Amino acid sequence: MTPDRFEATFRLRIDRHTAWRRLTENATTHEGEHLWLAGFDSQATVVDADPPGRLHASKDDEPCAGTDIVVTLEDDEIGVRIHVVQSRFGAWLPERYEMMAVGWRYIVADLQTYLATGVHARRHLRPWGDLGADATAIDGGIRVDRIREGGLVSRLGLDDGDLLVTLAGAPVASLDDLVTVLRVLDTDRLPAAEWIRSGSLLTARAHRSS
Repeated sequence: MTPDRFEATFRLRIDRHTAWRRLTENATTHEGEHLWLAGFDSQATVVDADPPGRLHASKDDEPCAGTDIVVTLEDDEIGVRIHVVQSRFGAWLPERYEMMAVGWRYIVADLQTYLATGVHARRHLRPWGDLGADATAIDGGIRVDRIREGGLVSRLGLDDGDLLVTLAGAPVASLDDLVTVLRVLDTDRLPAAEWIRSGSLLTARAHRSS
């Protein structure tokens, strides 16, 4: 992956024609100029296509409307090899790249699942709770900055620059860990957390917002 795009490759134990059929079967016009793209869970305008090997489309729906999506399919010894690229995000991407990369991995997983099984898992669009701060994976934990008053991190007692290492009893060492916890966390139950500040491990339980 590079700062202006996301890309991934995976292999499936199905033939290329089956994968292509599933990729393109959700046409929303009779002419097939628009598709509902599995994984991305978005309508997309077909820019060009070379069946059953390459699809180039432009994402119609937010988030990230207008980005390019290119999916290529090649025969492989076990079935089909699929390469997918999303690009043309714009100048805002580098600042949000780490968190967007978490969503990208779910998009790829959802696309892979759909092409393999024909079932929409729709994992990447499932909401997660608000941490109440900017989060950066660093030094084996999650550094929090720009803490928002009344948010979860504020109610736990963290300060800007603290390194969050556990939340609600679960270890958090990456943004993937954090997103998983936030997706199942009931913040009304006042979760506890552990974090590092100035060489010390601190712990507290969130208090209710006033």
